[in-house]
Order: sequence, then structure tokens, then C-alpha cells
Amino acid sequence: MRIKLNTVNVIEITNGTDLQAVRAFADNPKGNKRAEKLFRQLIEEYEKSLPKAERSDEEDFENYLDDGIYDVHSGYTLFLTHSV
Repeated sequence: MRIKLNTVNVIEITNGTDLQAVRAFADNPKGNKRAEKLFRQLIEEYEKSLPKAERSDEEDFENYLDDGIYDVHSGYTLFLTHSV
């Protein structure tokens, strides 16, 4: 028996290859909103250590959401993906 789950996922990777977490939400309007909120929160938490001038602005966040990826080339990457 195969089970197919329709989810939207926030995938967190450190050191370029180390999977830290996969958080799945129902693929519906509420689940999408929750996943996008977590995606943004994780970015904001990561960027707390950066100087304010280097932190993402609203346009950056929109681009990250549109692309479904946050990759700062330091080995920390977030993906916002839908299951298929």
C-alpha cells in the first residue's frame, strides 16, 4: 500500500549537506501560511548574528518565498517545497 501525502515542507540544511529538520504542513491555505511563517522565522533567527545592514529586507523575503530557497553560501540553506 502506498500513501501519498500532500504537504508543503520546510527543509533545513547546515554545513552544506547536514539535514537538520524537515517540517511538513498540510498543503492547503492554512498549511502554506504556517510553512511560510516558519521559513521566515528561521531566516530571521539565522540572521540575528549578522550586522543589520546585511540582514534581509522585505524584498529579499519575497524573493526567497518566490524561489523557495534561502541559501547564504555559508552552508546554511532552507527550502520551501511541495511534495509531489
